[in-house]
Amino acid sequence: MRVAREATIRFDLGLRESLGAGLRAQALVVQDDRNLRIGGFDSDELDGSDELNAACSAIAAQIPLPLGRYLLCRRSTESAPELEYRAVVHDLEASPTCRPGNVRRSLVAIVEDAVKRDVSSLASDPLGSFKNRGLTLEELVGAFDEAIVELSVALRLPFRLTLLLDKLSQVEEASHMLRSRVLRRASRSFRTVAGDAAVVEVRRRGARLHFRFVPGSLSGYMVTRVNHTA
Repeated sequence: MRVAREATIRFDLGLRESLGAGLRAQALVVQDDRNLRIGGFDSDELDGSDELNAACSAIAAQIPLPLGRYLLCRRSTESAPELEYRAVVHDLEASPTCRPGNVRRSLVAIVEDAVKRDVSSLASDPLGSFKNRGLTLEELVGAFDEAIVELSVALRLPFRLTLLLDKLSQVEEASHMLRSRVLRRASRSFRTVAGDAAVVEVRRRGARLHFRFVPGSLSGYMVTRVNHTA
């Protein structure tokens, strides 16, 4: 029996204004809609190495893009990361404009692509919420949480994702929601030998995932996959 390589995902909550004050994410995630009206996307910004030929063709033909996908831009700016992922999560002609599954699928695909590009940290807008339409804060937090759990089962390298919110009250509320979600699906909880913060174990698709909350912090969590392979 050998132990599989330990992989961790740190999921943080932060204020949008912190992007330029200490948060050093390697890439940004912003939202768009299937007709690319939210961001005013320019097809010249598409990263040609991203194997998104279908998306290029759809833009050229003005065909709506599938929900749950993403596009990739490269920005030449010193004030923000060079890479910007545009999550296609809205359909502005539908009500609601976004569903949690759109955000979860897009976020999983973006993180998987980022890892292939040696990107280990992303900062994301609150995907799915646009001008008082789309997802509630609870649905948004749930979509991010489900994406993290899905990624934790398969990811092989350390990664950090930060969800940026506009108000401190939203950060506090989202933090409580995350803790509640983790505890509801826990199979057991315990304290480590060192006596640090409690560990909550969640089992998903044969994997054992250990969630840790930072003591005294209103933020997200750290999740470590600790399953064994033969």
